[in-house]
Amino acid sequence: ILPAEWSLTDAGSYDFNNKIEDRAFSHGGDAVGDGLVKGHTIKVKFSIIASDEFTHDELLNRAFRYFSQTDYKLSCGRSDRCFNVAGISKITHEYEKGFKQRWSNITVSLLLADPFRYEAQESLVVYDFPAEVYQAEMVLHNLGSVDTPLTFKFNPLNKMPSITVWHEETKKEFRLSDALLTAPSFTVVNAKEGTVWRNTANSINAFNGQFLQAVPGKNTLYYTGGAGKLEITYTNRWFI
Repeated sequence: ILPAEWSLTDAGSYDFNNKIEDRAFSHGGDAVGDGLVKGHTIKVKFSIIASDEFTHDELLNRAFRYFSQTDYKLSCGRSDRCFNVAGISKITHEYEKGFKQRWSNITVSLLLADPFRYEAQESLVVYDFPAEVYQAEMVLHNLGSVDTPLTFKFNPLNKMPSITVWHEETKKEFRLSDALLTAPSFTVVNAKEGTVWRNTANSINAFNGQFLQAVPGKNTLYYTGGAGKLEITYTNRWFI
């Protein structure tokens, strides 16, 4: 959590994977790219002020140590939202004139591999199916302004050898065919990492289809499969 007297730069600036390619033998061009957001850098500016040089240096070194970590969450302003910081790229420092090294102004450049602003707590939706079902409706709400990857955890009551999950809003689905998915085993389909695990075993070969993401707003999913508990986790995220 940032100290007082801080400011943030480039938090709402984004580059997208789009460009124009010229057409041959024709006016104009064509837009190419997937339209997704690139990782980017934000700058945090803050001041360290102390009554003596010893305290000033201790506070400054502590701040540098915290900011130079990797893979941490940075909260600034709103306590319910954070940035996922991958690492640091640069620190600039200068002393305020006339304060005999008791006042420093610092700018820290932080790398955001995950470029958005995230909800501090992960959202969880749980559905229990006491018997085998066909296209059972499941609803979740993405409160953010950006689509967000979904993670599914399948916990069979007895067995779940054949699973289908259909996402109405994107018209996408995935299928899971795994005869070894029997209680007490469980399978996790992680769209963010692009992985499928049954307990600690890689079961990506049992997966067919597309990893699903929740669009902003209401999302309707349909589950076809055996009895058991289905847990869906996701993190709301925003441009700003």
